[in-house]
Amino acid sequence: MTTSTPSFHLPRREFLKISILYAGALAFRPRGRLHAAPATVLPPRTFHPYPNHIVWGPGGQSLRREVALGVSHDADPGVVTMMKETWRQFTFGAVKLKLTRAATLQPNEFSLAGAPPPSLRANATYALTVDASGIAGCGKDTAGLRHAWFTLLQLLAPDDTAGGLQFTVPEVSIQDWPALAFRGLHLCIFRETPPEMITKAIRLAAFYKFTHVVLEFWGMLRLRALPELAWPEAWSKAQAGRLMTMARGLGLEIIPMFNCWGHASASRIKHGRHVVLDQNPRLAPLFEPDGWTWCLTNPRTQALLRDVCDELIAGAGPGQYFHIGCDEAYSHATCDRCRQTDGVQLFADHVNQLAAHLARRSRRAIMWGDALLERGQWPAGFSASGTAAQPTHEALDRLSRQIVIADWHYNVTQGDVPTLAHFRRHGFTTLACPWNTPGNIRTLAQAAAANQSGLLMTTWHHLVQSIPTLAWTANCAWSENHAALGLRQMDWALMRATTASHLRRLASARGRFQQAGWNPFELPAEVD
Repeated sequence: MTTSTPSFHLPRREFLKISILYAGALAFRPRGRLHAAPATVLPPRTFHPYPNHIVWGPGGQSLRREVALGVSHDADPGVVTMMKETWRQFTFGAVKLKLTRAATLQPNEFSLAGAPPPSLRANATYALTVDASGIAGCGKDTAGLRHAWFTLLQLLAPDDTAGGLQFTVPEVSIQDWPALAFRGLHLCIFRETPPEMITKAIRLAAFYKFTHVVLEFWGMLRLRALPELAWPEAWSKAQAGRLMTMARGLGLEIIPMFNCWGHASASRIKHGRHVVLDQNPRLAPLFEPDGWTWCLTNPRTQALLRDVCDELIAGAGPGQYFHIGCDEAYSHATCDRCRQTDGVQLFADHVNQLAAHLARRSRRAIMWGDALLERGQWPAGFSASGTAAQPTHEALDRLSRQIVIADWHYNVTQGDVPTLAHFRRHGFTTLACPWNTPGNIRTLAQAAAANQSGLLMTTWHHLVQSIPTLAWTANCAWSENHAALGLRQMDWALMRATTASHLRRLASARGRFQQAGWNPFELPAEVD
Protein backbone atom coordinates (compact mmCIF):
# COMPACT_ATOMS: atom_id res chain seq x y z
CA MET A 1 0.00 0.00 0.00
CA THR A 2 1.19 3.49 -0.82
CA THR A 3 0.34 6.30 1.54
CA SER A 4 1.01 9.99 1.16
CA THR A 5 1.17 12.74 3.73
CA PRO A 6 0.24 16.28 2.63
CA SER A 7 1.91 19.46 3.82
CA PHE A 8 0.19 18.96 7.19
CA HIS A 9 3.24 17.39 8.86
CA LEU A 10 4.79 17.67 12.30
CA PRO A 11 8.58 18.25 12.05
CA ARG A 12 10.72 15.67 13.89
CA ARG A 13 12.10 18.23 16.37
CA GLU A 14 8.52 19.27 17.25
CA PHE A 15 7.57 15.59 17.58
CA LEU A 16 10.38 14.96 20.07
CA LYS A 17 9.70 18.19 21.95
CA ILE A 18 6.01 17.38 22.42
CA SER A 19 6.84 13.77 23.36
CA ILE A 20 9.07 14.89 26.23
CA LEU A 21 6.61 17.50 27.43
CA TYR A 22 3.68 15.09 27.19
CA ALA A 23 5.47 12.50 29.34
CA GLY A 24 5.92 15.12 32.03
CA ALA A 25 2.33 16.29 31.72
CA LEU A 26 1.02 12.76 32.22
CA ALA A 27 3.17 12.27 35.30
CA PHE A 28 1.68 15.34 36.98
CA ARG A 29 -1.91 15.01 35.77
CA PRO A 30 -4.29 16.34 38.47
CA ARG A 31 -6.51 13.87 40.30
CA GLY A 32 -10.26 14.31 40.51
CA ARG A 33 -13.26 12.48 41.90
CA LEU A 34 -12.58 9.44 39.71
CA HIS A 35 -9.44 7.32 39.84
CA ALA A 36 -6.71 8.81 37.65
CA ALA A 37 -5.16 6.31 35.26
CA PRO A 38 -1.40 5.63 35.71
CA ALA A 39 0.90 7.70 33.53
CA THR A 40 1.90 4.59 31.54
CA VAL A 41 -1.68 3.83 30.51
CA LEU A 42 -3.04 5.45 27.35
CA PRO A 43 -6.43 7.18 27.71
CA PRO A 44 -9.24 4.98 26.33
CA ARG A 45 -10.25 7.59 23.75
CA THR A 46 -8.77 10.34 21.60
CA PHE A 47 -11.26 13.01 20.66
CA HIS A 48 -11.33 16.64 19.58
CA PRO A 49 -10.86 19.09 21.10
CA TYR A 50 -9.32 17.37 24.11
CA PRO A 51 -10.69 18.69 27.44
CA ASN A 52 -8.64 20.94 29.68
CA HIS A 53 -9.53 18.86 32.74
CA ILE A 54 -10.31 15.18 32.33
CA VAL A 55 -9.94 12.22 34.69
CA TRP A 56 -10.47 8.70 33.38
CA GLY A 57 -11.96 6.00 35.63
CA PRO A 58 -11.63 2.20 35.55
CA GLY A 59 -15.21 1.35 34.52
CA GLY A 60 -17.83 2.54 32.10
CA GLN A 61 -21.39 2.23 30.84
CA SER A 62 -22.94 -0.07 28.25
CA LEU A 63 -25.97 1.18 26.31
CA ARG A 64 -28.30 -1.06 24.31
CA ARG A 65 -31.78 -1.04 22.79
CA GLU A 66 -33.16 2.06 24.54
CA VAL A 67 -31.98 4.75 26.93
CA ALA A 68 -33.93 7.53 28.61
CA LEU A 69 -32.76 11.08 27.94
CA GLY A 70 -33.88 13.50 30.61
CA VAL A 71 -34.03 17.20 29.84
CA SER A 72 -35.62 20.22 31.45
CA HIS A 73 -39.16 21.35 30.67
CA ASP A 74 -37.53 24.61 29.50
CA ALA A 75 -34.80 23.03 27.38
CA ASP A 76 -34.14 24.75 24.06
CA PRO A 77 -36.30 22.91 21.47
CA GLY A 78 -33.66 23.27 18.77
CA VAL A 79 -30.99 21.75 20.99
CA VAL A 80 -33.26 18.83 21.92
CA THR A 81 -33.96 18.17 18.25
CA MET A 82 -30.22 18.24 17.53
CA MET A 83 -29.54 15.83 20.41
CA LYS A 84 -32.09 13.30 19.14
CA GLU A 85 -30.85 13.50 15.54
CA THR A 86 -27.15 13.21 16.34
CA TRP A 87 -27.80 10.36 18.78
CA ARG A 88 -29.49 8.44 16.00
CA GLN A 89 -26.56 9.16 13.68
CA PHE A 90 -23.89 8.10 16.18
CA THR A 91 -25.69 4.93 17.35
CA PHE A 92 -26.84 3.97 13.82
CA GLY A 93 -30.39 3.82 15.16
CA ALA A 94 -29.50 0.75 17.29
CA VAL A 95 -30.07 2.47 20.65
CA LYS A 96 -33.30 4.39 20.76
CA LEU A 97 -33.51 7.59 22.76
CA LYS A 98 -36.62 8.00 24.89
CA LEU A 99 -37.12 11.67 25.74
CA THR A 100 -38.40 12.54 29.21
CA ARG A 101 -38.97 15.93 30.84
CA ALA A 102 -37.68 16.25 34.39
CA ALA A 103 -38.65 19.03 36.77
CA THR A 104 -35.39 18.49 38.67
CA LEU A 105 -33.24 19.42 35.66
CA GLN A 106 -32.19 22.93 34.67
CA PRO A 107 -32.50 24.13 31.02
CA ASN A 108 -28.83 23.42 30.21
CA GLU A 109 -28.61 19.98 31.82
CA PHE A 110 -29.22 16.46 30.50
CA SER A 111 -29.26 13.02 32.06
CA LEU A 112 -29.11 9.53 30.59
CA ALA A 113 -30.69 6.73 32.64
CA GLY A 114 -31.48 9.09 35.52
CA ALA A 115 -27.94 10.07 36.44
CA PRO A 116 -27.61 13.35 38.41
CA PRO A 117 -26.01 16.19 36.44
CA PRO A 118 -22.53 17.24 37.56
CA SER A 119 -21.82 20.53 39.30
CA LEU A 120 -20.19 23.05 37.01
CA ARG A 121 -16.94 24.56 38.23
CA ALA A 122 -16.68 28.35 38.23
CA ASN A 123 -14.35 28.52 35.23
CA ALA A 124 -15.93 25.70 33.22
CA THR A 125 -18.32 26.10 30.30
CA TYR A 126 -19.50 22.48 30.33
CA ALA A 127 -19.14 19.33 32.41
CA LEU A 128 -19.72 15.64 31.67
CA THR A 129 -19.64 12.60 33.97
CA VAL A 130 -19.86 8.89 33.26
CA ASP A 131 -19.89 6.68 36.36
CA ALA A 132 -21.85 3.92 38.04
CA SER A 133 -24.96 6.13 38.26
CA GLY A 134 -25.10 6.74 34.52
CA ILE A 135 -24.23 9.61 32.19
CA ALA A 136 -25.01 13.29 32.69
CA GLY A 137 -23.83 16.65 31.42
CA CYS A 138 -24.45 20.35 31.82
CA GLY A 139 -23.43 23.64 30.28
CA LYS A 140 -22.99 27.21 31.38
CA ASP A 141 -25.36 28.12 28.56
CA THR A 142 -26.88 26.56 25.45
CA ALA A 143 -23.47 26.45 23.75
CA GLY A 144 -22.02 24.62 26.73
CA LEU A 145 -24.86 22.10 26.65
CA ARG A 146 -24.15 21.39 22.98
CA HIS A 147 -20.46 20.96 23.74
CA ALA A 148 -21.13 18.48 26.53
CA TRP A 149 -23.34 16.49 24.15
CA PHE A 150 -20.78 16.56 21.33
CA THR A 151 -18.13 15.28 23.74
CA LEU A 152 -20.41 12.43 24.83
CA LEU A 153 -21.06 11.41 21.22
CA GLN A 154 -17.32 11.14 20.60
CA LEU A 155 -16.97 8.80 23.59
CA LEU A 156 -19.47 6.26 22.20
CA ALA A 157 -17.86 3.07 20.86
CA PRO A 158 -19.83 0.30 19.09
CA ASP A 159 -19.58 -3.29 20.37
CA ASP A 160 -21.35 -6.46 19.23
CA THR A 161 -19.52 -9.12 21.23
CA ALA A 162 -22.41 -9.57 23.68
CA GLY A 163 -24.91 -10.26 20.91
CA GLY A 164 -26.57 -7.34 19.17
CA LEU A 165 -25.13 -3.90 18.67
CA GLN A 166 -24.49 -1.88 21.81
CA PHE A 167 -22.32 1.11 22.72
CA THR A 168 -19.82 1.53 25.51
CA VAL A 169 -18.78 4.76 27.20
CA PRO A 170 -15.68 4.89 29.43
CA GLU A 171 -15.92 6.19 32.99
CA VAL A 172 -14.78 9.78 32.99
CA SER A 173 -15.13 13.12 34.72
CA ILE A 174 -14.75 16.27 32.59
CA GLN A 175 -14.78 19.94 33.52
CA ASP A 176 -13.92 21.93 30.43
CA TRP A 177 -13.49 25.43 29.03
CA PRO A 178 -11.92 26.96 25.90
CA ALA A 179 -8.64 28.82 25.78
CA LEU A 180 -10.06 31.13 23.07
CA ALA A 181 -13.62 32.47 23.16
CA PHE A 182 -13.80 33.17 19.40
CA ARG A 183 -13.00 30.07 17.31
CA GLY A 184 -13.98 30.75 13.72
CA LEU A 185 -13.76 29.03 10.34
CA HIS A 186 -13.63 30.98 7.06
CA LEU A 187 -15.20 29.10 4.14
CA CYS A 188 -15.16 30.13 0.49
CA ILE A 189 -17.73 29.02 -2.07
CA PHE A 190 -16.14 28.99 -5.52
CA ARG A 191 -17.79 27.71 -8.68
CA GLU A 192 -15.97 24.38 -8.26
CA THR A 193 -16.73 24.00 -4.54
CA PRO A 194 -18.97 20.95 -3.97
CA PRO A 195 -21.90 22.06 -1.76
CA GLU A 196 -21.70 18.82 0.22
CA MET A 197 -18.11 19.70 1.22
CA ILE A 198 -19.28 23.02 2.67
CA THR A 199 -21.94 21.12 4.58
CA LYS A 200 -19.35 18.69 5.92
CA ALA A 201 -17.00 21.48 6.97
CA ILE A 202 -19.78 23.29 8.83
CA ARG A 203 -21.04 20.17 10.59
CA LEU A 204 -17.53 19.19 11.60
CA ALA A 205 -16.65 22.70 12.79
CA ALA A 206 -19.70 22.81 15.04
CA PHE A 207 -18.96 19.31 16.33
CA TYR A 208 -15.39 20.36 17.16
CA LYS A 209 -16.73 23.34 19.11
CA PHE A 210 -15.99 26.21 16.73
CA THR A 211 -18.17 29.25 17.43
CA HIS A 212 -18.39 31.17 14.12
CA VAL A 213 -18.32 30.45 10.41
CA VAL A 214 -17.50 33.12 7.82
CA LEU A 215 -19.22 32.46 4.48
CA GLU A 216 -17.69 34.12 1.44
CA PHE A 217 -19.40 33.54 -1.91
CA TRP A 218 -16.99 34.19 -4.77
CA GLY A 219 -19.54 35.20 -7.39
CA MET A 220 -21.64 32.24 -6.27
CA LEU A 221 -24.69 33.82 -4.60
CA ARG A 222 -27.45 35.53 -6.56
CA LEU A 223 -28.01 39.03 -5.19
CA ARG A 224 -30.82 41.48 -5.92
CA ALA A 225 -28.43 44.42 -5.47
CA LEU A 226 -26.70 43.58 -8.77
CA PRO A 227 -27.41 40.38 -10.74
CA GLU A 228 -23.96 40.53 -12.39
CA LEU A 229 -22.33 39.90 -9.00
CA ALA A 230 -23.14 36.21 -9.50
CA TRP A 231 -22.36 33.75 -12.26
CA PRO A 232 -25.46 32.18 -13.86
CA GLU A 233 -24.88 28.90 -11.99
CA ALA A 234 -24.59 30.61 -8.59
CA TRP A 235 -26.42 29.45 -5.50
CA SER A 236 -29.93 30.68 -4.85
CA LYS A 237 -30.88 32.44 -1.62
CA ALA A 238 -32.92 29.38 -0.69
CA GLN A 239 -29.95 27.06 -1.10
CA ALA A 240 -27.71 29.33 0.97
CA GLY A 241 -30.50 29.76 3.52
CA ARG A 242 -30.74 26.01 4.12
CA LEU A 243 -27.01 25.88 4.77
CA MET A 244 -27.15 28.78 7.23
CA THR A 245 -30.16 27.35 9.04
CA MET A 246 -28.28 24.08 9.50
CA ALA A 247 -25.21 25.95 10.83
CA ARG A 248 -27.26 27.98 13.31
CA GLY A 249 -29.02 24.83 14.49
CA LEU A 250 -25.62 23.39 15.40
CA GLY A 251 -24.74 26.50 17.40
CA LEU A 252 -22.58 28.39 14.89
CA GLU A 253 -22.95 32.12 14.32
CA ILE A 254 -22.91 33.09 10.65
CA ILE A 255 -20.58 35.93 9.63
CA PRO A 256 -21.44 37.06 6.09
CA MET A 257 -18.53 38.34 4.02
CA PHE A 258 -18.14 40.48 0.93
CA ASN A 259 -14.91 41.93 -0.44
CA CYS A 260 -15.43 45.68 -0.25
CA TRP A 261 -12.06 46.85 -1.60
CA GLY A 262 -9.59 44.43 -3.23
CA HIS A 263 -10.63 41.11 -4.83
CA ALA A 264 -13.48 43.02 -6.51
CA SER A 265 -13.45 40.58 -9.43
CA ALA A 266 -14.79 37.82 -7.12
CA SER A 267 -12.36 35.51 -8.89
CA ARG A 268 -8.73 34.58 -8.37
CA ILE A 269 -6.37 37.01 -10.07
CA LYS A 270 -4.23 34.21 -11.54
CA HIS A 271 -6.98 33.19 -13.99
CA GLY A 272 -8.19 36.62 -15.11
CA ARG A 273 -11.95 36.29 -14.70
CA HIS A 274 -14.26 39.05 -13.47
CA VAL A 275 -17.75 38.10 -12.36
CA VAL A 276 -19.23 41.52 -13.21
CA LEU A 277 -17.23 42.74 -16.20
CA ASP A 278 -17.20 39.41 -18.03
CA GLN A 279 -21.00 39.64 -18.01
CA ASN A 280 -21.49 43.40 -18.40
CA PRO A 281 -18.43 45.49 -19.38
CA ARG A 282 -20.50 48.70 -19.17
CA LEU A 283 -20.25 48.46 -15.36
CA ALA A 284 -16.51 49.20 -15.50
CA PRO A 285 -16.85 52.61 -13.70
CA LEU A 286 -17.63 50.73 -10.47
CA PHE A 287 -14.01 49.57 -10.40
CA GLU A 288 -10.50 50.88 -10.79
CA PRO A 289 -9.26 50.60 -14.40
CA ASP A 290 -7.88 47.07 -14.02
CA GLY A 291 -11.09 45.86 -12.35
CA TRP A 292 -9.34 44.30 -9.35
CA THR A 293 -10.30 47.01 -6.84
CA TRP A 294 -13.55 48.88 -6.21
CA CYS A 295 -13.52 52.57 -7.14
CA LEU A 296 -14.00 54.36 -3.83
CA THR A 297 -14.81 57.81 -5.27
CA ASN A 298 -17.78 56.54 -7.27
CA PRO A 299 -20.97 57.09 -5.20
CA ARG A 300 -22.66 54.27 -7.11
CA THR A 301 -19.98 51.91 -5.80
CA GLN A 302 -20.55 53.00 -2.23
CA ALA A 303 -24.32 52.60 -2.53
CA LEU A 304 -23.93 49.15 -4.10
CA LEU A 305 -21.59 47.91 -1.36
CA ARG A 306 -24.01 49.06 1.33
CA ASP A 307 -26.90 47.33 -0.43
CA VAL A 308 -24.91 44.09 -0.71
CA CYS A 309 -24.03 44.21 2.99
CA ASP A 310 -27.69 44.71 3.91
CA GLU A 311 -28.81 41.86 1.68
CA LEU A 312 -26.25 39.44 3.10
CA ILE A 313 -27.08 40.43 6.69
CA ALA A 314 -30.77 39.80 6.07
CA GLY A 315 -30.02 36.28 4.86
CA ALA A 316 -27.51 35.38 7.57
CA GLY A 317 -29.77 35.72 10.57
CA PRO A 318 -28.76 37.02 14.01
CA GLY A 319 -25.10 37.81 14.53
CA GLN A 320 -22.53 40.31 15.73
CA TYR A 321 -20.14 40.63 12.78
CA PHE A 322 -19.72 41.27 9.05
CA HIS A 323 -16.44 40.65 7.23
CA ILE A 324 -15.65 43.39 4.70
CA GLY A 325 -12.44 41.83 3.37
CA CYS A 326 -10.09 44.71 2.41
CA ASP A 327 -6.94 42.75 1.59
CA GLU A 328 -4.64 42.81 -1.43
CA ALA A 329 -6.00 45.99 -3.03
CA TYR A 330 -3.12 46.30 -5.48
CA SER A 331 -4.73 49.01 -7.61
CA HIS A 332 -6.13 51.30 -4.94
CA ALA A 333 -6.88 54.87 -6.14
CA THR A 334 -5.57 54.49 -9.69
CA CYS A 335 -8.45 56.00 -11.72
CA ASP A 336 -8.30 59.66 -12.78
CA ARG A 337 -10.67 60.78 -10.05
CA CYS A 338 -9.22 58.69 -7.20
CA ARG A 339 -5.67 59.83 -8.02
CA GLN A 340 -6.67 63.40 -7.15
CA THR A 341 -7.46 62.40 -3.55
CA ASP A 342 -5.42 61.58 -0.47
CA GLY A 343 -5.35 57.84 -0.98
CA VAL A 344 -4.81 57.06 2.69
CA GLN A 345 -7.74 59.19 3.80
CA LEU A 346 -9.89 57.79 0.97
CA PHE A 347 -9.22 54.30 2.27
CA ALA A 348 -9.80 55.25 5.92
CA ASP A 349 -13.06 57.04 5.12
CA HIS A 350 -14.28 54.09 3.09
CA VAL A 351 -13.65 51.59 5.88
CA ASN A 352 -15.07 53.87 8.57
CA GLN A 353 -18.23 54.55 6.57
CA LEU A 354 -18.77 50.84 6.03
CA ALA A 355 -18.17 50.17 9.72
CA ALA A 356 -20.66 52.88 10.69
CA HIS A 357 -23.23 51.48 8.26
CA LEU A 358 -22.79 48.01 9.73
CA ALA A 359 -22.99 49.36 13.29
CA ARG A 360 -26.43 50.72 12.49
CA ARG A 361 -27.32 47.10 11.67
CA SER A 362 -25.84 45.98 15.03
CA ARG A 363 -22.83 44.38 13.33
CA ARG A 364 -19.10 44.97 13.88
CA ALA A 365 -16.91 45.14 10.79
CA ILE A 366 -14.06 42.65 10.48
CA MET A 367 -11.28 43.48 8.02
CA TRP A 368 -8.01 41.82 7.01
CA GLY A 369 -4.97 43.53 8.52
CA ASP A 370 -2.30 43.39 5.79
CA ALA A 371 -3.06 46.89 4.43
CA LEU A 372 -2.49 48.30 7.91
CA LEU A 373 1.04 46.90 8.23
CA GLU A 374 4.07 48.46 6.56
CA ARG A 375 6.09 46.12 4.40
CA GLY A 376 9.64 45.61 5.60
CA GLN A 377 8.88 46.56 9.20
CA TRP A 378 8.02 43.03 10.32
CA PRO A 379 9.95 39.74 10.39
CA ALA A 380 10.12 37.54 7.31
CA GLY A 381 6.92 35.61 6.67
CA PHE A 382 4.56 38.31 7.93
CA SER A 383 1.91 39.65 5.54
CA ALA A 384 2.12 43.42 5.11
CA SER A 385 1.05 45.41 2.04
CA GLY A 386 1.54 49.03 3.10
CA THR A 387 4.32 50.64 1.02
CA ALA A 388 5.78 54.05 0.31
CA ALA A 389 3.80 54.14 -2.95
CA GLN A 390 0.59 53.01 -1.24
CA PRO A 391 0.97 53.88 2.48
CA THR A 392 -2.34 52.49 3.68
CA HIS A 393 -0.65 51.51 6.97
CA GLU A 394 -0.84 55.21 7.86
CA ALA A 395 -4.62 54.82 8.10
CA LEU A 396 -4.38 52.71 11.24
CA ASP A 397 -4.82 55.61 13.67
CA ARG A 398 -7.70 57.00 11.56
CA LEU A 399 -9.90 53.91 11.79
CA SER A 400 -12.77 53.28 14.17
CA ARG A 401 -11.77 51.08 17.11
CA GLN A 402 -15.03 49.19 16.67
CA ILE A 403 -13.41 47.45 13.69
CA VAL A 404 -11.99 43.95 14.33
CA ILE A 405 -8.62 43.31 12.67
CA ALA A 406 -8.20 39.82 11.17
CA ASP A 407 -4.41 39.47 11.29
CA TRP A 408 -3.40 36.83 8.73
CA HIS A 409 0.09 35.37 8.43
CA TYR A 410 0.40 32.03 6.67
CA ASN A 411 4.19 31.61 6.69
CA VAL A 412 4.70 32.16 10.42
CA THR A 413 5.28 28.76 12.02
CA GLN A 414 7.06 29.52 15.28
CA GLY A 415 7.81 32.26 17.76
CA ASP A 416 5.84 35.38 18.62
CA VAL A 417 3.28 37.22 16.48
CA PRO A 418 4.07 40.88 17.27
CA THR A 419 1.46 42.24 14.87
CA LEU A 420 -1.31 41.14 17.23
CA ALA A 421 0.20 43.17 20.07
CA HIS A 422 0.72 46.07 17.62
CA PHE A 423 -2.97 46.21 16.73
CA ARG A 424 -4.02 45.80 20.34
CA ARG A 425 -1.76 48.67 21.42
CA HIS A 426 -3.67 50.81 18.94
CA GLY A 427 -6.96 49.82 20.58
CA PHE A 428 -8.27 47.15 18.18
CA THR A 429 -9.88 43.80 18.85
CA THR A 430 -7.97 41.16 16.90
CA LEU A 431 -8.31 37.73 15.35
CA ALA A 432 -5.26 35.61 14.55
CA CYS A 433 -5.76 33.97 11.15
CA PRO A 434 -3.76 30.87 10.15
CA TRP A 435 -4.14 28.62 7.12
CA ASN A 436 -3.51 24.90 6.76
CA THR A 437 -0.12 23.89 8.20
CA PRO A 438 0.21 22.63 11.78
CA GLY A 439 3.03 24.95 12.81
CA ASN A 440 1.18 27.99 11.49
CA ILE A 441 -2.07 27.04 13.22
CA ARG A 442 -0.40 26.22 16.53
CA THR A 443 1.78 29.35 16.54
CA LEU A 444 -1.09 31.73 15.81
CA ALA A 445 -3.37 29.98 18.31
CA GLN A 446 -0.77 30.38 21.05
CA ALA A 447 -0.24 34.01 20.08
CA ALA A 448 -4.01 34.59 20.13
CA ALA A 449 -4.20 33.30 23.69
CA ALA A 450 -1.25 35.44 24.76
CA ASN A 451 -2.79 38.55 23.16
CA GLN A 452 -6.41 38.02 24.21
CA SER A 453 -7.44 37.49 20.60
CA GLY A 454 -9.67 35.04 18.78
CA LEU A 455 -8.73 32.58 16.05
CA LEU A 456 -10.15 32.54 12.52
CA MET A 457 -8.95 29.57 10.50
CA THR A 458 -8.92 30.18 6.74
CA THR A 459 -9.35 27.56 4.02
CA TRP A 460 -9.52 29.48 0.68
CA HIS A 461 -9.32 27.18 -2.36
CA HIS A 462 -7.88 24.30 -0.29
CA LEU A 463 -11.11 23.25 1.41
CA VAL A 464 -10.68 19.54 0.73
CA GLN A 465 -7.18 19.67 2.22
CA SER A 466 -8.36 21.84 5.11
CA ILE A 467 -11.24 19.69 6.38
CA PRO A 468 -8.85 17.20 8.05
CA THR A 469 -7.04 20.11 9.77
CA LEU A 470 -10.16 21.13 11.71
CA ALA A 471 -9.39 18.67 14.49
CA TRP A 472 -5.87 20.08 14.87
CA THR A 473 -7.20 23.63 14.85
CA ALA A 474 -9.90 22.78 17.39
CA ASN A 475 -7.32 21.38 19.80
CA CYS A 476 -5.02 24.38 19.37
CA ALA A 477 -7.86 26.87 19.92
CA TRP A 478 -9.36 25.00 22.88
CA SER A 479 -6.42 23.66 24.85
CA GLU A 480 -4.62 25.83 27.41
CA ASN A 481 -1.57 23.53 27.27
CA HIS A 482 -0.68 22.38 23.76
CA ALA A 483 2.27 20.30 24.93
CA ALA A 484 0.06 18.21 27.22
CA LEU A 485 -2.19 17.14 24.34
CA GLY A 486 0.23 14.35 23.54
CA LEU A 487 1.34 12.53 20.44
CA ARG A 488 -1.57 10.13 20.21
CA GLN A 489 -4.17 12.90 20.46
CA MET A 490 -2.38 15.04 17.86
CA ASP A 491 -1.11 12.27 15.56
CA TRP A 492 -1.95 13.33 12.00
CA ALA A 493 -2.93 9.90 10.69
CA LEU A 494 -5.18 9.22 13.69
CA MET A 495 -6.76 12.67 13.37
CA ARG A 496 -7.62 12.00 9.73
CA ALA A 497 -9.12 8.64 10.64
CA THR A 498 -11.13 10.13 13.51
CA THR A 499 -12.32 12.99 11.31
CA ALA A 500 -13.50 10.50 8.68
CA SER A 501 -15.31 8.50 11.36
CA HIS A 502 -17.13 11.59 12.62
CA LEU A 503 -18.04 12.73 9.12
CA ARG A 504 -19.62 9.36 8.33
CA ARG A 505 -22.07 10.05 11.14
CA LEU A 506 -22.52 13.79 10.76
CA ALA A 507 -22.96 13.81 6.98
CA SER A 508 -23.67 10.37 5.58
CA ALA A 509 -22.41 9.62 2.07
CA ARG A 510 -25.35 7.18 1.61
CA GLY A 511 -23.04 4.79 -0.20
CA ARG A 512 -22.01 7.30 -2.88
CA PHE A 513 -18.28 7.52 -3.65
CA GLN A 514 -18.12 11.23 -4.46
CA GLN A 515 -19.92 12.21 -1.27
CA ALA A 516 -17.70 10.09 0.98
CA GLY A 517 -14.71 11.57 2.79
CA TRP A 518 -13.58 15.06 1.82
CA ASN A 519 -12.21 14.63 -1.70
CA PRO A 520 -14.33 13.89 -4.78
CA PHE A 521 -11.54 11.58 -6.06
CA GLU A 522 -9.28 8.89 -4.61
CA LEU A 523 -6.29 9.51 -6.89
CA PRO A 524 -5.30 12.90 -8.36
CA ALA A 525 -6.05 13.36 -12.05
CA GLU A 526 -2.37 13.02 -13.02
CA VAL A 527 -2.13 9.53 -11.46
CA ASP A 528 -2.77 6.67 -13.94
